[in-house]
Amino acid sequence: MSTLLTIGIVALLVQSAFAHTYLSAVVLGGTKLDQGDCVRPHPSTAFDSPIPLVTSADMTCGWLPQAAQPANRKCPIAAGSSIGIQWHHNSNSPSDDIIEATHMGPVQFFLAKSDSGAGNVWFKIYQDGYNPSTKQWATDRLIANKGLVSFTIPSDIAPGNYLLRGEILALHNGYDVNGVQPYVGCVELAISGSGSATPAGVAFPGAYVNTNPGLLFDLYNSYSSYPIPGPAVYTASSSTGTSTAAPTNKPSSAPPTNAPTSRPTSPANPTTAPNANPTSPPTSTPTIAPRPSTTGSASGNGIKVLMNQGSSVWWMGMVVSGGSESLSKVEISDSGVVSSWTALSDMSYAYVFDRSIQLTLPISVRLTSASGKQVTLTNVFSSWSSSLIDTGVNFGSSTPAPSTPTTPATAKPTTPANPTPATPSTPPASGGSSPVTVTVFGSASEWWFAAIINGVAADSIASVDMKDSGSVTSYLQLAYNSWGYTIPTNGSPFVAPLTLRITSKTGKIVTATVSSITPNAVFSANGSL
Repeated sequence: MSTLLTIGIVALLVQSAFAHTYLSAVVLGGTKLDQGDCVRPHPSTAFDSPIPLVTSADMTCGWLPQAAQPANRKCPIAAGSSIGIQWHHNSNSPSDDIIEATHMGPVQFFLAKSDSGAGNVWFKIYQDGYNPSTKQWATDRLIANKGLVSFTIPSDIAPGNYLLRGEILALHNGYDVNGVQPYVGCVELAISGSGSATPAGVAFPGAYVNTNPGLLFDLYNSYSSYPIPGPAVYTASSSTGTSTAAPTNKPSSAPPTNAPTSRPTSPANPTTAPNANPTSPPTSTPTIAPRPSTTGSASGNGIKVLMNQGSSVWWMGMVVSGGSESLSKVEISDSGVVSSWTALSDMSYAYVFDRSIQLTLPISVRLTSASGKQVTLTNVFSSWSSSLIDTGVNFGSSTPAPSTPTTPATAKPTTPANPTPATPSTPPASGGSSPVTVTVFGSASEWWFAAIINGVAADSIASVDMKDSGSVTSYLQLAYNSWGYTIPTNGSPFVAPLTLRITSKTGKIVTATVSSITPNAVFSANGSL
């Protein structure tokens, strides 16, 4: 393995796993097994980072060397039976957020009558991609179903020991070569039955190249369909492994007319970044487009940084461009509680800090290149201004990083742009009969909705879901934080009124209508939990 690739993998290992996912558990006969039962091991209990390259050996069953080790046992299952696979973000908890909603893409499953998964042994038994009628992706349905995918083992395959390979392809960076993020895991099965079919297969790695239309795919330009990569779905009594008909609830896999065939020469830079915390409503709908390339020429073309419009003490976005090498990681530290270097989440439009921690100006930035070189910008941001700052330095440059921006900064506001949210009422110790209310978080907007649920203990809530009056026509689950529930948009602003569905752990459901996304506004639910 090359040194550059090794460093790139290490960078992936240490970056924030804010938005990732992993294959965690099996469901047999309607019963969820213990986490990891019959599942090939991960590097850690909640390891959820994507595979760096589709040509990597990790594409077989997940991160090596752990994924090459056997599971604790092989789950027995009869051909023709249903099986469920559970995905999670970082815990096996019912309140886990599964995968970040912006990480849209297909979900697929393959079988191999093999203990190693080596060679052309993998045949596809399930796929779910993009549904143009609902404009939803497989990952949208995965989140709505709390990470569970269920399907049937083909009834005619020969009995024996099999590997079941689960795969999610996140396409939020798919506009660029090697931008796709694969999440892969394997389950060991002992399949019984009287069948004799041995479907033709493909190899992993080998089945994909980084320029396949389903891997080099731009979510940020218009599309009406999506070409699911890999072979066709094998169906019982099909000796060739070709699917006779796509499931009725699965989208067409016909290639889109605008599918990219090569790396974009210059991805568009959004003129208006998604504004997570605007001080006033935007006058027009922002266009969410890929970041500009982070690679420049070896001489000149210094690193430039831009604070996203709408950044504040509660949410910060940053775009980095230029530089002599590609960028692998962005970290910040501030003058308050974020005193050690903290990695930002790599979103499609910016590097983002989105946590229940208030930032304090000034803010320093540390950038790490793919080869491990670092540039530190001390106190580079002293205001929430969105001015572009040309640092004048490059990776490996002997010129010290500037301590102040090269463009004038406006004075620090005397009060935060987004005030501290109203203190929620004290809920009963464990549920109760108090009326449930929803308080809109102080920095919520049509681009990033957040709410506090009052009148019920947090440990009594199983999930909080939301749909709006715009493109979010099916309920999406909000992520739980210690102070409330959050969800970013998939690209279009949320349209009020919103409907929040709050489900207790006993199965009781109440709903609340949020008629406007007004910070600190309070709305009543239609009952108690």
